Amino acid sequence: MSTTTGLPNGVVVISPPEGSPCPPKTLGLWRHYDRGGEGYGIGAGHKVDLSLLPLPNGDSMSRNVSSWENRTDSNAKLISKNATRILRAGDKLEEPREHNDTVERVEWEV
Repeated sequence: MSTTTGLPNGVVVISPPEGSPCPPKTLGLWRHYDRGGEGYGIGAGHKVDLSLLPLPNGDSMSRNVSSWENRTDSNAKLISKNATRILRAGDKLEEPREHNDTVERVEWEV
């Protein structure tokens, strides 16, 4: 896990390297299923536009997340163009087909 200049406040890089775990008190998000590929961590309470999280091919994590792990004590809002879903504190999620690669930003329940 490392911090990277230019990322939004509260965001850290989880992977590469591949297979790095989600840090405590962090919402982990990965490009591929089973927490694979590029991954970032968002600290609880930080609202993040996923288009600000870059991928090596020049794209971003916006509409490119397939796997989530919420290791915070707060419920995260996974916001897409057509829906807002809640990922409860302590839960993991492998995106179902109808929601895969749809989330554009993350906010938090108050």
